[in-house]
Amino acid sequence: MSGHYLEFTPRRFLSCRHRQTILAALFGGTKPLADTQQHPVDLPDGEQLYVYDDSLPSSEGSPDPPILLVHGLGGTHGSAYMTRLATRIRNRSQKVFRMDMRGCGQGISIAKRTAHAGASDDLAQTALWIQNYTGRQSIKIVAFSLSGNILLKLLSELSQYPELQIEEGIAICPPIDLATSSQQITDRYWGFYDYQFIRSLKKGIAERHKHHPDCSWSTMNPFPKTLFDFDNQFIAPLNGFLDAPDYYQQSSSKDRLHRITTPTKILIADDDPVVPSEIFDDAELSDSIDLMRTRFGGHMGYLGRGGRRWMDDKIIEWL
Repeated sequence: MSGHYLEFTPRRFLSCRHRQTILAALFGGTKPLADTQQHPVDLPDGEQLYVYDDSLPSSEGSPDPPILLVHGLGGTHGSAYMTRLATRIRNRSQKVFRMDMRGCGQGISIAKRTAHAGASDDLAQTALWIQNYTGRQSIKIVAFSLSGNILLKLLSELSQYPELQIEEGIAICPPIDLATSSQQITDRYWGFYDYQFIRSLKKGIAERHKHHPDCSWSTMNPFPKTLFDFDNQFIAPLNGFLDAPDYYQQSSSKDRLHRITTPTKILIADDDPVVPSEIFDDAELSDSIDLMRTRFGGHMGYLGRGGRRWMDDKIIEWL
């Protein structure tokens, strides 16, 4: 079994993978950040996405590279885990940015295409924009769930971006094998997580149709009931893939991890109900990757003893 274990003690009565996952998502415990500046980032195909600068004036004197936070599937820059971490980072007088992946959040009006698990160029363009905007020579990136896979894919492709200097990458619960992760979501736990993801995505499609009525894929009827069907009928054709299997094969980072030379940390939980930890067991990791596992934690849960957000604490420690 690859990786090494970290000690995480769940909050009392919350050792269950589902309680960790669901309660952490339901009770984020954050408020919107004040004094955030929204900036559009131009993409090579003519579309745009938004990035949010949360830095305080005191960060101008910090020698540390800026930090970019990237949300997971169904999230935005305003997701609770994004806001919590941005608050802690900027209170340390460090430059911090939150990214809305293409077509997410307010960016739904400025992009016809959508975020997807292989969108490493979108992440690269955003990181390059931040480097130019801040005048800093490098950047650190923290990416969650689906965007964790995007980050790992980008780190394996850095030779294509000679101006991009990523000092450190942190991927939290990344689905490096998309086909296996999609199958687990559908086959296990009575379709509960399929339902949750599809419910969120359906709202996004309805909003998308208002802005892009000419998008032929935004009027799916009947609406897909599984994440695989959604990827097959919407994400794959809209973004130039043949179908879901082709999308998964081209976008998964698992077979690319041995190419990564950037210092990289990956955090996974053995009881993650969304991203099966066994997909890492036979992964070929480069010497630059530190794979850390916990026995409990669910999917981005990590509700610890004493009311601690263990995941947040660890990320701050690593940064």
